[in-house]
Amino acid sequence: MSVFKSHRYGVRTEWHDGRRVSLEAPGKPRLDVALPSDFKNGVPGVWTPEELLIASLATCFELTMIAVAEYRNLPLHSLRVDATGYVERKGHLYRLALLELEVHAETDAGREADLEHIAAVAHEGCLVSNAINVPVRLKVETQAPIAARVVAAHADDR
Repeated sequence: MSVFKSHRYGVRTEWHDGRRVSLEAPGKPRLDVALPSDFKNGVPGVWTPEELLIASLATCFELTMIAVAEYRNLPLHSLRVDATGYVERKGHLYRLALLELEVHAETDAGREADLEHIAAVAHEGCLVSNAINVPVRLKVETQAPIAARVVAAHADDR
């Protein structure tokens, strides 16, 4: 017998003036969101819907990768994701054409392949990437911490 687990999340947006809205969720601080500054009437210095979508993908992927690494007992010494979204205009409509995730991660020496595998599992399991209809390109750079690489290099000299 399988158990289906369901979750529900809600947010509220409210227009205040110009091209700026506020975003709220229960128990969270309010966040201002505006039209990107490179658009007509855009607002500089404020989060944009495009950035929030890209951030949702990056954070979902990163948190999923952390969870998978913990579940598989893979040491994770550092993890950073740089995400980029490419927007194109077709006619009078804009759309995201591609999202890229560049993953920079460190694990124990000799476990880099395991880390790359976990990145692929996280990519496949990320709820946000599964919910959007945009190609997501994943580039993973793994390495052992500098001290471990130095020790391994000296061991090879023997």
